[in-house]
Amino acid sequence: MFDAGDPAFSTSNTGRTQVVAVYGPDWWNWIELYTIDAIEEIDEQIDGLTRGSRERRWLEQLMNGQSTDLEIDREGRLVLPLKLREKLGFEAGVETLFASHGDYIKVYLPESPPKDIAEIEEFAAEKGEGFDPREFLAQVADKE
Repeated sequence: MFDAGDPAFSTSNTGRTQVVAVYGPDWWNWIELYTIDAIEEIDEQIDGLTRGSRERRWLEQLMNGQSTDLEIDREGRLVLPLKLREKLGFEAGVETLFASHGDYIKVYLPESPPKDIAEIEEFAAEKGEGFDPREFLAQVADKE
């Protein structure tokens, strides 16, 4: 996934894939790992917002100011900077979860899932047992 999302990977001699880790504000207890292609698409979308608007400034701060470039080495390892490991409470031997969310991966400790996961679980509980969230996909078909 990440190799395919790094346009420079195929022409690079390093054999290292570039990714962007968005670590967010202090209250985030997760990081998001984005492909270069995904970050460039998000940057284009941010550029489409009104210059100086609160929404644009907020997204620029989050996606550019609260992020860092990382590399996946030839063996497929990703070493997080100490600052991020400390922020998230990642210590040697601690289990972490990597959850795919389309064009990015969310990384966090299993015992402290991100707040949005709790919100989604509450939303799902409101829908009742047996509800299939794939029903939402019909909304996309209706728009076409």
